[in-house]
Amino acid sequence: MAEERIYVVPIRKVKKIVPRWKRAPRAARFVREFIARHTKADEVIIGTDVNEKIWERGIEKPPSKLRVKVTIEEREGVKVAEVHLA
Repeated sequence: MAEERIYVVPIRKVKKIVPRWKRAPRAARFVREFIARHTKADEVIIGTDVNEKIWERGIEKPPSKLRVKVTIEEREGVKVAEVHLA
């Protein structure tokens, strides 16, 4: 049975420490790391809707925070988290 949770990912942390031209790719990685850390999942799958929202305003201006819905399920002994917009 899958468990669903809603998280608000603070991407603003990335915007402070990363150069402008690297912000959107680093924000996508940050979302993956944040969800893996909070769900203790081994594998995190980011949906296309989340990726499009991060890249919506270009590489230099990702959103400051992102509200996502995470579905956690067990597959063959591995915890997998799927991320979609909430």
